[in-house]
Amino acid sequence: EKIIMLEKYSPSSEVEDYRYTNGSNVYKVPSLDIVVSAYEDGDVFYTTNTTAFYKIVNGVLEPTNDYKSFVGRADIKFQYIHNADENYRIDPSSTNIIDTYLLLKSYDIEYRNWLNGNTNSEPLPLSSDQMFLNFGQEINAKKSISDEVIYHPVKYKALFGSKAKTEMQAKFKIVKNEDIVITDNQLKADVITYVNQFFALENWDFGDTFYFQEMAAYVIQKMAPNLKTFVLVPTSVDQVFGSLFEIKSEDDEIFVSLSESSGVVESINSISSPRSSSMST
Repeated sequence: EKIIMLEKYSPSSEVEDYRYTNGSNVYKVPSLDIVVSAYEDGDVFYTTNTTAFYKIVNGVLEPTNDYKSFVGRADIKFQYIHNADENYRIDPSSTNIIDTYLLLKSYDIEYRNWLNGNTNSEPLPLSSDQMFLNFGQEINAKKSISDEVIYHPVKYKALFGSKAKTEMQAKFKIVKNEDIVITDNQLKADVITYVNQFFALENWDFGDTFYFQEMAAYVIQKMAPNLKTFVLVPTSVDQVFGSLFEIKSEDDEIFVSLSESSGVVESINSISSPRSSSMST
């Protein structure tokens, strides 16, 4: 006859779940034979004969799925004590390896300064040893004795612009809507803006995969109806059309776009076959 109740809640705007409640705000009644006027809107009832929940809405008793009930018990105190036998020794060595990937704010600032032309040399992330010296003392005070924390510095994987690796450099070729009055320079500037928005740091995680179709759909949606077509064409002679449509980053890498100037964007009249020289070079 003992039951526990769960109440619906939303940990985020897109997720709903149930969590334990002591049921203090729920009236337990044997049946729905109650005088509704004696209660207030929002009051919740649990009928023991049907194990269902009801709520008063605008003076009317209606079923609700905001609660669930299960046979069980709550507020149980549980204690587990484990002692090794006298002929066994507890091994204090590190048996749990924890790989920790960190993108440091200092590296992010230095890298973006380099992208903007404020510094001449590309910065490098800290080494694993340097990260251990910076963070190890505080983390070691919290970790278990069997844990071994390995620090992996995360670096940026640059795409498209002139400062990216040769095999990652590319141009955006666009075809504008001739029915809309807009200058090529404005169109190019808008493309760079939305590409950089697509590559905002909060949109990516370490080891993610870039898909050009996702970026193209985003840019065209943002620029409609000014933009008709948006394609990515590698600039390296060793690359062919489509070779940069899918790019994988490693576990210690995260993407950043180097579309730093309008020179990365080229406005053309139409898109020809991928076999033509205009699309493969």
